[in-house]
Amino acid sequence: MSSGPRTGGRSRSTQLIVLAVLGAVLLVVAAIVISQSGSDDDDGTSGAAAGGQSAAAVDAVEGLPQSGDTLGEPDAPFTIVEFGDLQCPFCGQFGRNEVPKLIEGPVAAGDANLQFRNWAILGPDSETAAAAALAAGEQNRMWSFVEAFYADQGEENSGYVTDEFLRQIAETAGVPDLERWESDRDPSRWTAELSDVDAQATELGFTGTPSFAIVGPQGTTPLPNASTADQIEQALAAAG
Repeated sequence: MSSGPRTGGRSRSTQLIVLAVLGAVLLVVAAIVISQSGSDDDDGTSGAAAGGQSAAAVDAVEGLPQSGDTLGEPDAPFTIVEFGDLQCPFCGQFGRNEVPKLIEGPVAAGDANLQFRNWAILGPDSETAAAAALAAGEQNRMWSFVEAFYADQGEENSGYVTDEFLRQIAETAGVPDLERWESDRDPSRWTAELSDVDAQATELGFTGTPSFAIVGPQGTTPLPNASTADQIEQALAAAG
């Protein structure tokens, strides 16, 4: 008679253990789902997040004159030249973090303007992106295009540089005539231009992107060790 209650107790204990284990598993699953959801939001790949980043990047150059590949006052005494590849992650970091400092500093003061030279060295997608940026420059929106591209930059040579992606960047950059832009971005049109940029970068001794030079009254001065806005501004002050 005494064995009955003990057997019943073991059954209830087993049920409680099973329920506890199931509860723990559900909590772990829920935590994983929440964590993955948060990661998707944090990496900026959602349309809303990416669009917001692009708009903020374009705002950084708004209000300044753009002419072709140049941003800032065209008669500024110095030009800060960047040789960059739109697929280059280090170029993207510079565009997002350092270019705004240059804009707020010497560019806003009229001491220098910025020139972006499309040095497409990372692969065919770099050439496709460069052609799209140069086409935006035909309508004086290259710097808006470059900054919007860097805001939504993907992993190099991963195939993200599609026609749809580039058109979205052009729209965000405010390219006024998108049909003209579509025609102008034919890569074959820019082969000679890209070859000239490559030759110029090589002549200056550059081996990778981003690379910088200052053009002023004394000619062109390469800055092989510059990688921040502060270093470029110091070189600019020394040149002045």
